[in-house]
Amino acid sequence: MEDGILGNLALCHEWPKTIAVTGALGSGKTEFVLNLARGLKKNGKNVTIADADIINPYFCIRQITEPLEQEGFSILNPPETAKWSDMSVINPGIGNAVVGNADHLILDVGGDAGGVMALTQFEPDIQSVGYRLLLIVNAYRPKTATLQGIAQMAARMEALCGLTVDSLVSNSHLMEDTTAEDVVRGLDTVLEAGENMHLPVLYATVIPELYEETKSLMEKSLMERSLVKKYQVPLWPLTRFMKRPWEGSEMWS
Repeated sequence: MEDGILGNLALCHEWPKTIAVTGALGSGKTEFVLNLARGLKKNGKNVTIADADIINPYFCIRQITEPLEQEGFSILNPPETAKWSDMSVINPGIGNAVVGNADHLILDVGGDAGGVMALTQFEPDIQSVGYRLLLIVNAYRPKTATLQGIAQMAARMEALCGLTVDSLVSNSHLMEDTTAEDVVRGLDTVLEAGENMHLPVLYATVIPELYEETKSLMEKSLMERSLVKKYQVPLWPLTRFMKRPWEGSEMWS
């Protein structure tokens, strides 16, 4: 998959200064943060990435800070003394970044609703500069497998952080067992949730290996069902950057 597609996908939507990305534990929000950051950077944007994940410090931005900085991103991690803990401590420099000179600040927030509480101290400044709060949804995870579960997840996060979820991203997969049909079925669930919640679905993600098959399936469904809008969601070939220990990643050494 050509790298240029990330830049084109990032231009599908207008982005405010602050982009907060959250979701249930295991939703894939960190992967989407990294893909979106690269897409914006390919369009010449200056991007700061802030690790505000206080729930799961083992699949997060702080693991790959050095290579991200080498790519030209500014990274805000928790203070060194709390870097690998699961305490509710995040970098106080996020407040300065919200009103700073970067074109975009992307916040990787929490691993569940509790993690969103970290945003409350910055909520007034975030409100003042403008923001989007994206909820990443894997329709195959227990907490977001139903329309009610997705709505409840969004409501819990809004209640805790004082911000409003304004869009969804379907990152529906079954790990290595995912098929193109699984991606489309998951998107069906997220689209229906979005309709019920009056929220747009910005993207559907898929691993690059399934991109063409999934795209064809979405186009076929569009024609067969005569659904004018339903499958016009941009399909994002999501590159995995966060590796697991048994995959031989240097981040775990």
